[in-house]
Amino acid sequence: MITYFYQQLGPLTYPLLLCALVASIIIVERLAALSLTTLSGRLQEDGRQLLVSHVGENKAIRDEIAALWLQGRQRRMSAGIRLLHIIALLSPLLGLLGTVVGLIDAFNSIGEHSGPIEPALLAGGLGVAMKTTAVGLIIAVPTLLFAHLFQLWVEKLTYATEKVMNMHSLQTEGVCTRALT
Repeated sequence: MITYFYQQLGPLTYPLLLCALVASIIIVERLAALSLTTLSGRLQEDGRQLLVSHVGENKAIRDEIAALWLQGRQRRMSAGIRLLHIIALLSPLLGLLGTVVGLIDAFNSIGEHSGPIEPALLAGGLGVAMKTTAVGLIIAVPTLLFAHLFQLWVEKLTYATEKVMNMHSLQTEGVCTRALT
């Protein structure tokens, strides 16, 4: 099967397949991790418990502890998203490089051939050129889409947790929060 891909995509087969594999692994892992975090509601409960465990601290210290904790959780939930952005940027560039390599191959075929130029001389190089471009874009588009969707998902989870923690903190200070919900 790798031989087939190599015939179709030329020397950029391995970098393109690596991009596709790494992106797929990250997407599946982030999808599972964020789904579990969302469905369990554990993040909000952990945030509330953190505040309960620091109830003796003054509000400024408690808020700083909460902000640092939430920042760490957001970083963990965002793991791999930056790499998805890099892959989404790199894969079309690899496809473009494949286009250049394919065109060079096509022109080399013409240069080495004496006599009338037949379409078959150009077909191999042009085929590699177009296929690598297409594969690069096929990898980049869903990867970029998932990277942005995951980032939005993380922001939503973070915002919801921050709201719950702020409400709990205000309640701890004796503020009625019924009108705020």
